Amino acid sequence: MTTQTGATDLRADVIIVGAGSGGCVLARRLLDKGARVLLLEAGGSDTQPGTGLLIRAPAAFPKLFKTGVDWAFDTVEQPHAGGRRFYWPRGKVLGGSSAINATIYIRGSKADFDGWGEGWRWDDVLPAFRGIEKFTGEGGEFRGDAGELAVGHRAASHSLSHAFVQAASGVLGVPAVTSFNHGTLEGAGILESNHHRGERQSAFRAFLQPVLNHPNLTVLTGARVLELLWDGKRAVGVRMRWRGRTLDAPAGGVVLAAGAVQTPQLLMLSGVGPDTELARHGITVRVNLPGVGGGLQDHLAVPVIFRSKVQSLDGGSEGAAFAQWLLNRTGPLASNIAEASAFVRSGPDLPHADLQYHFGPAYFRDHGFQRADGWHFSVGPVLVEPYSSGRIGLSSADPLAAPRIDPQYLSDERDLRALVSGVRQARDIAAGEGLRQVNAGEVLPGDASTSDAALADYVRQECATLYHPVGTAALGDGDDAVVDRTLAVHGTQGLWVADASVMPRIIHANTNATSMMIGARAAEFVGRSL
Repeated sequence: MTTQTGATDLRADVIIVGAGSGGCVLARRLLDKGARVLLLEAGGSDTQPGTGLLIRAPAAFPKLFKTGVDWAFDTVEQPHAGGRRFYWPRGKVLGGSSAINATIYIRGSKADFDGWGEGWRWDDVLPAFRGIEKFTGEGGEFRGDAGELAVGHRAASHSLSHAFVQAASGVLGVPAVTSFNHGTLEGAGILESNHHRGERQSAFRAFLQPVLNHPNLTVLTGARVLELLWDGKRAVGVRMRWRGRTLDAPAGGVVLAAGAVQTPQLLMLSGVGPDTELARHGITVRVNLPGVGGGLQDHLAVPVIFRSKVQSLDGGSEGAAFAQWLLNRTGPLASNIAEASAFVRSGPDLPHADLQYHFGPAYFRDHGFQRADGWHFSVGPVLVEPYSSGRIGLSSADPLAAPRIDPQYLSDERDLRALVSGVRQARDIAAGEGLRQVNAGEVLPGDASTSDAALADYVRQECATLYHPVGTAALGDGDDAVVDRTLAVHGTQGLWVADASVMPRIIHANTNATSMMIGARAAEFVGRSL
């Protein structure tokens, strides 16, 4: 492998832009196929002083926000959510957002993938899911045990999380389940995580770190891609800034795996996108693809927080917790905070769950930036079937400028109604058998918020991203599709996308596992062209 030094010969069979969840899996699978791979990451190593240990400690992820390993984007003002600008963390480091997230390993449902259509139905994607995972529990036809990513239940979960499963199951009338990864998203249960011996296993740690000395792999960190290089409609490389120089790197093909924010940005900067948006910024149109940047969807979460009668994850000394984790990789920092979940319908007439509760035995509000003394637990409703959608656009033709992010949160009234219902159900869960015995009173929204109007105002002021933007380079066959069913960009040659931006519809669960599945499937398609 070539890393920071050398880099004199940048020729590759495939250039991958972005070393996140999709990009790392794709790189590993292409290496296995014998390809020469150049992997470009704008961020740095995951062992940097100040953040390296925090990346490895699962529960420390909030401390990585707004640091050097985070792009720390902001949306434009959201008129339906109090006029606020929403903070969007995105990983800027080897491993991408899988290095700074909450390490929840959960697939979408059979219904999710069957809705994606030909080539992407549940039976099509299940082999790729199984192929990436090294499952540590009881296997079966749905699980894989020969993959690179260690997944399964954590070695220990807090007693409050088990109490939540009992309460949610009883109050909501849903089963207590051992896994959400068998194709059905219903019930309440302890979440699986991608941990290994008390440490986070990011996509980089699992798939690329073991093969860093592979002779066909070149990894450049601090490499900011400016635009694609073309021969007609064929992508033949990239132009980038690296170590103060502007370099051109040729390749037989290019795969964008820069995420749902920056993949559409790079496409537009390279002349692929809506002609009106490109013309607005003086960019020559190479391929008019109206869907680039559109179809943006995300999951919104609302904090509903209670005081606890028993010690929670955030009730002790941070120094003691860190010392315990350093000693034997146990204790609060070996948690991922969001330890349990439940799926439920916000209304009786819905065909499937549109809300997912994320339970944490801690006070979790405003991405962890706001703290409170004492012991707490959080029962956060998350809208997993949003009707609102937005767009990623360009703020300028400067490739170093942040893109314009407009998710149009709560622009569809149905989203607000569902989350108000979710807050009410969260209160019911906290009063249910199991949690009732340890519930010392509601902190947020507070007992004074009882009317629908008051709760709606609370949702508008307190909702936040759950870090799952998708859909901005969607796969499909229609006029708004950006990539075909082999992830090749319509109207081009030698260009693919392999990240969450290809999801034609957001799944009803956390998106990291699906992003890795997309990377694995992209290797199948790209490999055919080698």
